[in-house]
Amino acid sequence: MLLRKNILQNLFLIILGVSTSLNASINPILMQVASINFISLFFLCLKNSEIKKSIEENYINNKLFFIFFFIYICFLIIQIIPLPLRLIEILAPNNYNLYNSIKIDKELWSLSIDPSNSFFGILNCINFFIILLIFPVLFNRSKHLMKFLFFISVLGFCHAAFATYWMLIGNPSNFFIEKIHYLNASTGLFVNRSVFGTYLFLCAFSSLYFIVIFFQKYQINNFTFSEQIKSKIFFIRIFIIFLTIGILTTWSRAANFSYILILLSFLFYSKISFNKYINPLSTIIIFILIFDFLVMSVFFGNAKLIERYVETSLLKENIRLNLQAFSIEQFKNFWLFGYGNGAFGQLFKIFYQLPENFNYTVANHAHNDGLELLGEIGMVGFSILLLSYISYFKIIVKNISEKNRLTRFILLSFLLIVLFIQSLVDFSLHAPGIMFLIVTILSIGLINPKKSIL
Repeated sequence: MLLRKNILQNLFLIILGVSTSLNASINPILMQVASINFISLFFLCLKNSEIKKSIEENYINNKLFFIFFFIYICFLIIQIIPLPLRLIEILAPNNYNLYNSIKIDKELWSLSIDPSNSFFGILNCINFFIILLIFPVLFNRSKHLMKFLFFISVLGFCHAAFATYWMLIGNPSNFFIEKIHYLNASTGLFVNRSVFGTYLFLCAFSSLYFIVIFFQKYQINNFTFSEQIKSKIFFIRIFIIFLTIGILTTWSRAANFSYILILLSFLFYSKISFNKYINPLSTIIIFILIFDFLVMSVFFGNAKLIERYVETSLLKENIRLNLQAFSIEQFKNFWLFGYGNGAFGQLFKIFYQLPENFNYTVANHAHNDGLELLGEIGMVGFSILLLSYISYFKIIVKNISEKNRLTRFILLSFLLIVLFIQSLVDFSLHAPGIMFLIVTILSIGLINPKKSIL
């Protein structure tokens, strides 16, 4: 079955929308469904000879990056391959000591403490690899990229409006999600407010990126209100308002702080792009900052937002710090090959000492994505991943002297910096749906600059 490029684009958007919307694909069943969908789409793309040729060109042009990423996937596979315990004793003595202490009655075991969870991590990385291959081909023109960014903006707007409504009526349970701890926070179809807030600020980033491309494409220096009505920018501004309300009412400090950083990043970029502080892009951002944060917060609880930022629940914060300290200790124990993707919860159950008289469920994450990832993949995996990041930046630095390439470099760099800062206190980046969206946005950096007007 041969499908045209436009149909393949729409299929990609539908698959991405479903994979990111339903509980951020955290459920194992949803992970497998997402993987089946992305793999099926990849084969459909290969049936189109023109698309297949472009995918091959994308691989060749960014060969070093894809090689390192493929090696990283191979490393994750090696982590779950059953190995003789004698070999594990040589390669990873701490893994061997752990298996002996819990008396595993098997001759073979993997480097990953929890192979089943690590398997799902591999599926997600394969999905990322497919996205990186096909997205730069399907959305290689500015009009196609604007189509993607507008879709993400609309999707985020719908989620924000729905989640805010559900919050106002008490956030009842829905689908796979039990609303026990977040009755008074916007979460919608997501597992918690932190993951949902991260999703919305990524949608807001897409909305602002749409405006940037729109201004560059049409060479706009002055933008009247009547012109905004005629263009999609008017609707984008409405979407951003609802996205801001949605982010605000999650009461997630990490997501709110990341959103503020993104807005300030675009404000800084607007000064560089227009060579003046007050310009069409900066006026939109200033409007968002003033109207949404100062006016709308009055109606949706500015006091509560401030309370979230200055919250002094020492016990809760102490536990988060203890989890991060615990993750550092586990990294030291499994520093070479790591303890495997998704295995933090197993280590928590085995080694973590809970305070007396404190009722606490199993912590599956360390509240620090960077430390947790480092512990999962060890120095070997981290070194491979670092090489892939370096090769990625080499790609987006190419032709940086051109204005549109400079835009891509600045905005994607801002996004990575903000995500890094958020990862220091959050665990949203371990949600598959969030990573699907992040990888898709970062795929913009792989678009061939010689064949695109982006």
